[in-house]
Amino acid sequence: MTKILILQLAALAVVALLCLLVSGLPAFWSAWLGGLCYLLPSAAAVLLLRLFKPHPAWAGKGFLLGEGLKVMLSLVLMLVVFAIWHETLVFIPFLLGLFTVSHLVFLAFLRVQHYGK
Repeated sequence: MTKILILQLAALAVVALLCLLVSGLPAFWSAWLGGLCYLLPSAAAVLLLRLFKPHPAWAGKGFLLGEGLKVMLSLVLMLVVFAIWHETLVFIPFLLGLFTVSHLVFLAFLRVQHYGK
């Protein structure tokens, strides 16, 4: 799980730098904030899963709790970002950062599922 977080952070850095080159500094910060709105809750979910790891009987409940926490924290972080930076936020780079971090997990699992075929 930690490898996925590192991969998400690296992909976010690449997207944010591309946004900087294409659209300037506001797009860079928008992409960065969009990615962090998903990356930080994912890190919290990974931490929660590690706390439940020594207790296999509670692992399923820990996973569900972690996913619910990730969704709620993501929504709260997006609301906070919109409330504070609504005047300077560039929406398309924000979405690019958010989608890059959130969908990278699906691409990684898709690659693992079809590995060797």
